[in-house]
Amino acid sequence: MKRRSALQGLIAAGLISNAPFAVCKEVALSVRQRFLAARARLPYLLGYSSISKADHHAPRVSHNGQWPSKLMGTLYRNGPARHEIGDFRYEHWFDGDGMLQAWHINRQGDGDIEHRARMVRTRKYQAEVEAGRALYPGFGTTPPNSHGTTSADQLNVANISVLAHHERLFALWEAGSPYEMNPDSLATIGEHSFDDDTRGLPFSAHPRVEPDGTLWNFGYASSAKKLVLWHLNRAGAVVKTGLVECDPISMVHDFVVTRRHIVMLVCPLHYEPTESSNSFLDTHRWHADRATQVLVIEKGDFTSVQRLELPAQWVFHFSNAWEDSAGVIRFEAARAADPSVLSSTFRDVMKGVGTPSAPSLLYEYRIDTRRSKVSEQQVRAYGSCEFPVISPYQAGTAHTQLLMLSENKSPYVGVGLNQVTLRAPQTGLEDSFRYEDHMLPEEHLLVGEPNSEGELPWVLGTALNCIKQRTELHLFRANAIADGPIASAHLPYALPLGLHAKFASV
Repeated sequence: MKRRSALQGLIAAGLISNAPFAVCKEVALSVRQRFLAARARLPYLLGYSSISKADHHAPRVSHNGQWPSKLMGTLYRNGPARHEIGDFRYEHWFDGDGMLQAWHINRQGDGDIEHRARMVRTRKYQAEVEAGRALYPGFGTTPPNSHGTTSADQLNVANISVLAHHERLFALWEAGSPYEMNPDSLATIGEHSFDDDTRGLPFSAHPRVEPDGTLWNFGYASSAKKLVLWHLNRAGAVVKTGLVECDPISMVHDFVVTRRHIVMLVCPLHYEPTESSNSFLDTHRWHADRATQVLVIEKGDFTSVQRLELPAQWVFHFSNAWEDSAGVIRFEAARAADPSVLSSTFRDVMKGVGTPSAPSLLYEYRIDTRRSKVSEQQVRAYGSCEFPVISPYQAGTAHTQLLMLSENKSPYVGVGLNQVTLRAPQTGLEDSFRYEDHMLPEEHLLVGEPNSEGELPWVLGTALNCIKQRTELHLFRANAIADGPIASAHLPYALPLGLHAKFASV
């Protein structure tokens, strides 16, 4: 079957849609009241408050310290920000409508920092603003009197990540089309389709971009029990797409690529909808006694798939994969024993409740592609970690810098990532900076000009100051993180905690 007829057939049949059920059997109208009562007692809940207005702009951000003149570009961030509409509050953190941010740093060589934040004007967002109420079911919440849906893009909140590729900027969601944004003003241009054949196909929030600009991505089509694979060239044109059978199927959030292979872990949080399912999250059931599927797919032939197995586990994010001359693939991930952070913690925090979840521990994985064997090993013996990232110049190679957020005796249950850590994978040596208890750090990135090994000199990231009620930007030397920030910038306002970021150099 030709690509166009296969893909469009799934779309027409509604099988490519991940639209949640639109039946609301019980509505907890007390969620907002419970959150506000807890917010008065617990300062850290500022990070889960709803945005106060749709747009923010600070043309000259107050800053101090030594901002390097060579650090020029924009830090883009995305995350859920509108958690409430009128008296209604979403019951899951991932349901909030997306807000895109831009920290423009020294773009004109003048040493200034400018900040802008704007809600992504998705179809859903604009319809609900006009109606003055929540209209559509979300990832983990179904509002009262919800509208029926026929496609995932009706529900697209564009709230997870951001992609700067071929001089274009996109706000990304888990299971729908990317939204193109103006890189300077952050104005919403609209839903983007890469070509007519792929219009409406899910395009995940974690594309992998190789140093030459080649892009790989995936999407999941739960009802069809298929994974969608994408290959784009550095100009943003579709080279090919494909479908991979995946039964049972789960919510695949991230993946990795090597020079020859695509690797995906399908955890046993299986899609099993029932008549009582009240949201997309509720259509999934955890099976601790079943295996995690490991799919190893040839980049040159999407029909060539090795299927291996690991014990049950939950993984949000991977680092970077590389493959040696013997065909052995290596990569790291923040691995949890179960998805309780997704199913419980991120729901309870919206009510102002701190619920413990399974820790996400750093594991290394190895796949021997010639012998069809896979293994895993815990490589960091203490503390949760998340958001593992590398230098983008080392993508697909044996990376020497692994940056992540980690936990160091946090007082907050379930939201305890309070430390930024740089790890040398070859030796296991780490350098860390622990933020104060009133600071909630977000994903940090390696930035700057690479050396001959592709290593980057600085670490850049944001943190929410819950006492001063402001969002801050901090810069560290990558070789001396424990010394603390060498430069900082402070917004005159606080923004809700977000998810992922990307840095685009000038």
